[in-house]
Amino acid sequence: MRATKQRLHVRLAPGTIEKIQTIADEKHVSQADAITEAIDHFYADRDEKYVVFKDMISDLMDEKLATMQDKLHRIQVTGNVVDRDTKILLEFMNHYYLINEFKDLITTEKYKTNGMQQAEDLIQKRIHKHRQKKLDYEKRKEQKQQGSEA
Repeated sequence: MRATKQRLHVRLAPGTIEKIQTIADEKHVSQADAITEAIDHFYADRDEKYVVFKDMISDLMDEKLATMQDKLHRIQVTGNVVDRDTKILLEFMNHYYLINEFKDLITTEKYKTNGMQQAEDLIQKRIHKHRQKKLDYEKRKEQKQQGSEA
């Protein structure tokens, strides 16, 4: 049983009419069936392109999110280490204060020992060294990307 067809009158360019006739002859179908098949093919192709486009965007976002998740994980791990070390130091300082029965706290704004200054200098050197490593890594990464694009 065939679907009911409706009549449609359209004006087409002579080249389009020839193309429809060629498709109909090649497929051994009527011109109406050739037009129907062409329209169906158009919609199937359009849907397929949409799916491919959607998959491309999804893959790109997954790639970018993976990079962000890696960086966030590294920040979280660093934060946990810093938090743990800070808590250890607080416990140590509390015990030290209790054992020595100190009454007041002398801050580094009032007096900075030679050892404290050495510790600050050491930390500054480490921060600078770490920052330089990061800049060198980013520079190498950028050079690799430029090399692969060329």
